[in-house]
Amino acid sequence: MKYLSLFLSMLIYSSSFGSVVILNGLTHIHAAIAGEVTMGKISVQNNGSRDEKIIIYQEDLLLSCDRKTVYEKVNSHTRSSANWLNLNVNEKVLKPNEIYDIRYSVNVPSQKGIQGSYWSIIMIEGVSPIKEEVESGVKIDSKVRYAIQVINNVGNVVNGVLSFENIALDTREKALKVIDVKLKNGGLFLAKAKITVEIYDMAGRKVKILKSVERKIYPEKCTHFEVEVKDLPKGTYNGIVIADNGKDLFGSNLTLEIE
Repeated sequence: MKYLSLFLSMLIYSSSFGSVVILNGLTHIHAAIAGEVTMGKISVQNNGSRDEKIIIYQEDLLLSCDRKTVYEKVNSHTRSSANWLNLNVNEKVLKPNEIYDIRYSVNVPSQKGIQGSYWSIIMIEGVSPIKEEVESGVKIDSKVRYAIQVINNVGNVVNGVLSFENIALDTREKALKVIDVKLKNGGLFLAKAKITVEIYDMAGRKVKILKSVERKIYPEKCTHFEVEVKDLPKGTYNGIVIADNGKDLFGSNLTLEIE
């Protein structure tokens, strides 16, 4: 059985893979207080013409600077909030056009030392398989599952120091060049950042400004930012790579060889 995971920060309003959709986003961020309970909900809709059954369960999102993002069993890392989270339902049959709110509570322990961002995953999986045709013409059964991330910021949010782990020019195809920036969050709280690359010719003239989309960087973890280089003639260029977390700017130098 093949799974299609729709993950993290984008909003999903419709899907070509199935009739069950998430209406209020794949990332839910809460300001939490130790010793108190925070409430949240995930709104789902069956926009198909027949009943659809879903199952709801928890997993953990395991992140590392040196390996791919993977889903694991709960409590697989030290910042898992899976034990704090309780769901009001673990399966549900949705009638055609029905909208249903899956409700959850997050009970943060009152013990000392709990500070920063903690996260876990709520999986919503369609039970009915979907027939999908692959290149060979063979139809296989696929299932859709949505990974909804619940992030809890415990305590007063403090911006962490961002650091550049690696900057490289990735030539994937002859006509496609991408500046790959690996940025690490050295703080305790989730950070959001975007990358700007200012490119100068050898005479010091600014010739181009490139920008990435904003992405999340988890505490003590890394995120890759990709900035596509377009319409830059052959030659050698100097660049400044700037990471912006909304409050502070962090910079690094770059030399580009465009062949």
